[in-house]
Formats: sequence, C-alpha cells, structure tokens
Amino acid sequence: MMQLGALYELRSLMMRGTPSSSDVQSVIDRRIERLREPLPDGGFRWVRWVRPTGDGPTDKHVHTVAAVHGSGDPDSFEASGEHAYAVRIVVPSKRSLFKGNNRVYVGDVQMTYDSRSGRRQTETRHINRWMNPDTSETFELTGIYDHVLVTTQVSVEERDRKEAVAEIHFKQAVAEDDPANPAYPTIRALNRIRDNATPSTVDYEIGELERSLFPHSEPMPLLAIVQDLRRADELMRSDKAGDQEKGNKLLKETLRRLR
Repeated sequence: MMQLGALYELRSLMMRGTPSSSDVQSVIDRRIERLREPLPDGGFRWVRWVRPTGDGPTDKHVHTVAAVHGSGDPDSFEASGEHAYAVRIVVPSKRSLFKGNNRVYVGDVQMTYDSRSGRRQTETRHINRWMNPDTSETFELTGIYDHVLVTTQVSVEERDRKEAVAEIHFKQAVAEDDPANPAYPTIRALNRIRDNATPSTVDYEIGELERSLFPHSEPMPLLAIVQDLRRADELMRSDKAGDQEKGNKLLKETLRRLR
C-alpha cells in the first residue's frame, strides 16, 4: 500500500499538466531520499555500502615529488578517501598529458581507518623501494571504511625534482539500497520509473501492483488516456482540417477505451 500511494502521488503530479522529465525525476529523488531515512550525521539508515562487482569508482590524489632521496627529508604525501575498501600507491606512466613520469622512492604507508561505528585502527605497510613509472602496490583493507587517511613518504633522484608524480588511489564501495528496508519495493519501482518517466511506464507499474493487491481489478491506464485526450484537444484546435480529423478520431478511440 505504501508503494501504491507513492505511485498514485506521482501519477497525480503528471496528470496536473505536463511536467518535464527533470521535474518528475526531482520529485522521485526527494521521495526516495525520504524512504531511505536520512541520518542526522549524514548518510541514510537504509543504504549500505558494498564492494562493486567490477572495477567501481576510484578516488585519485596526485602529488608532485620535490624531495631528494637520501637527503633525510622526504615529502610527506597525505590523502583521505571515503567508503574505501582498498588503497593503491601508484607511480603512473605519465606526469602530464605529454610528459613521461620518472621513478619514485616510496617508504612506509600508514593507513588509519575510521568507521561509522567509531572503531579506529592504524596500520603500517612497507614498500621501501623505488617504483618505476606504470607500477603500483595495492593494499586491501579489512572492510569498507567510511573514512580512510593515508600517509606515505616519497622522494626522487636529484635530477627528477618536481619532474615526477606519485598517486594515492582509494578503491571505493558503491551505495546499495538495503533490502531489509520496508520501503525497498517502493524504491525499486520509483527507480524504474525514474529511468523512463513516461505515462505508459507509470500506468504499467500501477497496473501490475493493483493486479497483485486486487486480483479481480481491471486497472485503467489513466495517464495514457489523459495524454491522448490532451493530444486530441490540441489537434482539434488546429486550423488544419487534417489535424482536426485526426483529433476527432483520437478522441473517439480514447473515449472507447473508457467504456
């Protein structure tokens, strides 16, 4: 019934004129946000973070290395990422679109995890070697953490000062609606409509749900009918005889569907 109420509300909006697809999507987004139950400190009660099945999003941070290796004062490269499940230290093949990169010495990598539950831990991984261009080192975290702070020491040879870059990549989880949410079926239906916000899509979702709730009902595609009536009226107001004829024909066909 919650799902049906949300769909009726959306249908009512679309029947009161001709809202743009972006207007309809905005209404759907606001409704979905409420159904996910926003939390006071950010995020949602009914959204969970999961590892993507493929590569997923990556948050990249770049540092131009100025410290000379062996000088005793390496660069401290620090970066933070959200919802991370892995950290990758990268020396890319290029430092710009047209310039190649140079090798970088990478020391210890310190990672501090900060989860929503408040549990915090710091872990140190060791690289301590020269990394050539187009190489990387990946460290898997023990879970998905809301906030991860990474610090590493980097340096280069004298001739490569400010002519080499290192990167810290955060492999990020993706947000997923929690099936335990009582509003989960409603969110799924609204998302299907959001991807194709047409009268026929809304009528179909309402019809399928009405049939499941009321097996003996015969759902009527009200939005499609209203759309056709408006189109018929528009054609009948035309100065062209051909359009008027089309309008009359469409009106009769639409009224026949209402019988």
